[in-house]
Amino acid sequence: MKNMKKIFVYTLVLGFLFTFNACQEEFEPGGTVVQEMAGTYTVLYNHDDYGTDPFGVGFSQIIMYNTSSESTTEMWLNDQGNFWEYKVKVPIDLNNLTFGSPDTLINAIDGYEIKVIVENGKIIPGAATPPSGNPVDSIYFDIWFDDLAGSTGIESDRLRVGGFRYTGWPEDE
Repeated sequence: MKNMKKIFVYTLVLGFLFTFNACQEEFEPGGTVVQEMAGTYTVLYNHDDYGTDPFGVGFSQIIMYNTSSESTTEMWLNDQGNFWEYKVKVPIDLNNLTFGSPDTLINAIDGYEIKVIVENGKIIPGAATPPSGNPVDSIYFDIWFDDLAGSTGIESDRLRVGGFRYTGWPEDE
């Protein structure tokens, strides 16, 4: 009889827990305010005089993501040390999917606080076709580094950066 009572109580408790869980609303995670622009991009750095990929890096990845304040006027642009080791908060225009400014930004990488300028940035939905053949967003921008002239010998030199949103497909890496 004692065992029957225990089984009955356990059954009631489990039934209550399942009922309670079934009545909870499903959690729908929201995106960030900059989700149309945010993401990982596979890019190539090119130069007007030295041509395609003058530093021999090949395709590398950058990420764009929201600020902690969920700003609608700026976001982070970060190459995670894949090319020049830069991380800057860049002005954005969400309505036009553009980013950049002629104003100097300071690199947020500790110990490498160089000046950086990002200009003419644009994300074009569905405009790129990576090797996998699946249309994805295209990205383009010009970038200047305070110490770039030391590598190219050209004052006020810029690199042209272009690529596509990361797909995860092996053939696109």
